[in-house]
Amino acid sequence: MANHSTKKFAEVWGDTLVLKELFFSAILGISLTMFGYIVGVRFFAEIKGLSKALITGYALMTGILGCVVAGIIASILYKPKRTVEDMIVQEDIAAVLKAGDMTLEEETLAMRNVDEQVLNEMKELNLQVLLDLRASAKGGDFK
Repeated sequence: MANHSTKKFAEVWGDTLVLKELFFSAILGISLTMFGYIVGVRFFAEIKGLSKALITGYALMTGILGCVVAGIIASILYKPKRTVEDMIVQEDIAAVLKAGDMTLEEETLAMRNVDEQVLNEMKELNLQVLLDLRASAKGGDFK
């Protein structure tokens, strides 16, 4: 694998990527899309009985197919560079509340009216500190 410090990165839609790979993926996508469209026009124009609108429509579909093929090829050529860690860290509740610009009392009040779906998601994410906060706000135990 090449040294990441020599590559030029850019941020697109909140994701960091290598400019060179983006450029080649775009060229590949444009090329295969146009190739699919041109081949589609020529192929479907030879079929007797198809109207011009149908020929154009079918050619557009083959162009879209070329775009999908380009996406598959680019995903094979250029693997993600990031590492996703599936690790749950129990945050310090004071730091979380400070980052959210809330006091413990405000969070306690807010936790009283949390929807059941949100509570289930919090359980799945092991946000036990906040669940304990809700239990203390309701005066009972929520598990």
